[in-house]
Amino acid sequence: MNSSVALETFETCREPLLGLAYRITGSRVEAEDIVQEACLKWLDADQAAIRVPRAWLMKVATRLALDYLKSARVQRMSYVGPWLPEPFLANENTPEEELELDESISMALLVLLEQLSPSERASFILHDLFQYRFDEISEILERSESSCRKLASRARGKLGRKSLKAEQSRDEHLQMLTAFSDAVKRGETEELVSLLKEDATFISDGGGKAIAARKVVQGADLITRFFLKAVRPAFIAAKADDVRVDVAWFNGAPGLMIIQAGTLVSAFQFEVEQGRICGIYALRNPDKLKLFGDD
Repeated sequence: MNSSVALETFETCREPLLGLAYRITGSRVEAEDIVQEACLKWLDADQAAIRVPRAWLMKVATRLALDYLKSARVQRMSYVGPWLPEPFLANENTPEEELELDESISMALLVLLEQLSPSERASFILHDLFQYRFDEISEILERSESSCRKLASRARGKLGRKSLKAEQSRDEHLQMLTAFSDAVKRGETEELVSLLKEDATFISDGGGKAIAARKVVQGADLITRFFLKAVRPAFIAAKADDVRVDVAWFNGAPGLMIIQAGTLVSAFQFEVEQGRICGIYALRNPDKLKLFGDD
């Protein structure tokens, strides 16, 4: 296989490789590096001896992602405040009105995946998200088929999720986001509480580089008070020329973006369940916000 054909073969696998690496690592930057390294390994390999290129590449990317995850866990233990994954942006070539909710890359799921061991995470992602058979996962993880089956089962038990299918439509999600935003702007305490599930959680990631809640805020009343005190001033200031609140699509759902003096300072994403908000995730760490690109 000549180099141009080898590259063409690799490019057909780039997007699934990136999606796999991101779901395992929670880092868009690292996922891109892993895909690049997988490409180099592919170009150096004896391609004629590789019967199924995609399977070979997925195995390489999985192993690289697991190696990263094992080292990243130590770093995340010393992270200042709650940790959230880097944003995964929608395909720029896809019109926003054509995008569908994707629970498999949601902030909510990626936060839950942090509870799993690296092997549990890989088994769950490969089987439940990428529909790999356990005999195929066994080959990728170099474990027995029964072991991989148990890993995925344990993962499901820890996650406590029955389905990864969004319970609401894209338009319903947008309506909830808009209703919450409007209630914050108006300072409507009762309306905000009614939009939130009683045991809703709010996670804010500043990474020690931006003001953020140092702990997870839980409960509709506490979240409402936090938003009215800490977030509402920015919404009110959106009337000014140097501040605006936009809607953008990332991690498989629409989110709210607060842009101040041309700089993105906060990106909020909402998890909706049974018609109410059960989770709010706020990216405040400037290192992660810069991944949205220049405004």
